[in-house]
Amino acid sequence: MSLYCPNCGTANEEFAQYCASCGEDLTVTHTKKGKAETSTPQPESSTVKEEKKLLRSRTNKMITGLSAGLARYFDMDVDLVRLLWIIAFAITGGTVILVYFIMALAIPLEPEVVTT
Repeated sequence: MSLYCPNCGTANEEFAQYCASCGEDLTVTHTKKGKAETSTPQPESSTVKEEKKLLRSRTNKMITGLSAGLARYFDMDVDLVRLLWIIAFAITGGTVILVYFIMALAIPLEPEVVTT
């Protein structure tokens, strides 16, 4: 988003304090009554959020890449996720293996990265 100079109409960088063409102070807001109010431009909060997708890892995998994919999705350490699988295995008597493989079948692999 460009910041336009009220004096000359030149488009400037979003957080510029002075116009690149005429040197006008861009931190001053001109009102309809002719009064000038000093303001500091605030960065706009990004309304577009990056979509998080749950994908199995192709590169950081031991069996199916599920633990690495879960770790990336939940922003955790992959070793912690693997440890949680082992603890769940011990608690459930091995029934969690079925859940693991169902998830591995249901969650797609991340796309291949082709380098040229």
